Amino acid sequence: MSENEGNVVDFTTDTADTPGGADEPERESPADDSSEKGGGDKDVTAGQTRRPGRGSIFTSKDVRRQTVVIAKKAFSSVASVGLGLGYLAYLRVRHREQNDPNSCTPFVVHGGKALTRELLSRCPSLQREYELPKWCTNTHAQTLIGYGRMFTIFLEYDRQLVRCADGGQVGLDWLVKARFTPPARPPFTPEEAANRAVVPHNIPAACDLPDDAPVFIMLHGINGGSHEGPSKWAVATGAVRGWRCVALNMRGCNGVPLSNAKVYCAANAEDVRTAVNACKSRYPSAPILLAGYSLGTYVIGTYLAEENSKGFDPVAGAVLISCPMDPVSSLSAMNRSTGLIYQGALSSELSRYYQKHKDQVDTIGEDKNVEFKDKAIRSIADFDKLIVATHGFSEAGEYYDYYAPQRIIPSIRTPTLYLLAMDDPFLGEHEQCEAAIRGSSHVALAHVRKGGHVAFLEKGVGVFGPCWTDRVLGEFLASTLAPRSAAARAVDKALPPVNPQNKDRISRSVFGAQWKQKPNGGGKSALLKQGGVGSLGALGEDGRARL
Repeated sequence: MSENEGNVVDFTTDTADTPGGADEPERESPADDSSEKGGGDKDVTAGQTRRPGRGSIFTSKDVRRQTVVIAKKAFSSVASVGLGLGYLAYLRVRHREQNDPNSCTPFVVHGGKALTRELLSRCPSLQREYELPKWCTNTHAQTLIGYGRMFTIFLEYDRQLVRCADGGQVGLDWLVKARFTPPARPPFTPEEAANRAVVPHNIPAACDLPDDAPVFIMLHGINGGSHEGPSKWAVATGAVRGWRCVALNMRGCNGVPLSNAKVYCAANAEDVRTAVNACKSRYPSAPILLAGYSLGTYVIGTYLAEENSKGFDPVAGAVLISCPMDPVSSLSAMNRSTGLIYQGALSSELSRYYQKHKDQVDTIGEDKNVEFKDKAIRSIADFDKLIVATHGFSEAGEYYDYYAPQRIIPSIRTPTLYLLAMDDPFLGEHEQCEAAIRGSSHVALAHVRKGGHVAFLEKGVGVFGPCWTDRVLGEFLASTLAPRSAAARAVDKALPPVNPQNKDRISRSVFGAQWKQKPNGGGKSALLKQGGVGSLGALGEDGRARL
């Protein structure tokens, strides 16, 4: 029998690691087990130092368990606070929507005459709410995003350069057709034109229009042109209705050369006068329609006042969009808070205009004793100094007062509609203009609470279609072409005849003489001419009406 026979071998104990019959070391309890993932040490040979493993701060399962519990409680607390704040934000938004909805009811101001009542009653868009996109209700968002409309429609133009009487020249971009889409046939009836959607494939080719089709002239704002979104979509609106459309580019803008030192400005109506005369000579049997936005509203308003105060009425109707109703207060607003952003952007555009045409503009400085060479345009006021010198005004105040809407509105005898947003950052004070409109037989104003500057984006359309002002523009100008009732015609007949040489006509020569006679160069007293703001204060009826 071998020596191991009869002995009981215990296989539950591994003796491979206990040579020489050494005693088995005591095994650690599970609670002290540190060989878990990230918690224990690797086997260390002689001469090596021990390094703590990842997560070695958790020396036991109890510590790790407590850490997990604390983390869960912290997460629950943060989640509860977040949900609470989110619910409060939801309630705030819901309350704001209930008290400040995205829909705006147009508010109309006019003199209560039969003519304006009849024309406005034919505008369905003024009788229903204007709805903004929920994602774009802020005035600055509307204003900035609205400029993206230039990339959502493509039109083909044919440019005609026309020389002005003062030596300048303008560019008339005649609409040929919509690009990338076949032309549509012209509408047969006004009803068909009114019901057509404003989309590129509904735009007819200009060659298919009759010679007596209405000619619609669209004017841009500061440093703008026919390439801008508001111009293109307004032109498309007119084209769908069967009008012959042309976008007017003022001197020096959008590739039009500046042929003399006179830059474009709000008080110089020669650009519009040249365009209207060119259209009349080309299509003598066609009525003329006008529209403009921003700075273009000043130019058109000045043109209408100058022509109407001389007894001329060359235009059937006009729509003026986002007109800064008071030049002085509008410019003052550009020097405060968010207005500085727009001030910088516009100054950059005007500086680019000056640098492009400085060779022409600098020549006027020698005659006017004004130094323009290498001058930096840092504000709109800096550019106005160029205008004062190149157009012969004695000072900036005379320039501002000449084209101020509250001064020229009483002289306008062409059916005209101003379209405004009350949150327009360029709007300025508008009370005096409203007072002048209440005393007018041909001018009306429609405003909404929101819409920004030359934006008025609509719910469900955004930048991919016509805006609210485009729809109103088409409806109002179409109403000026429609037959009028006897009461509306009587309004024109009741107006006293105007002598082209009357002392109250709107002209540079008359205004300049009146300005120089004022004790402080005119000031606000120049705005009281022609029974304007001064005489309207005694009106008992406010002239406001909802359609």
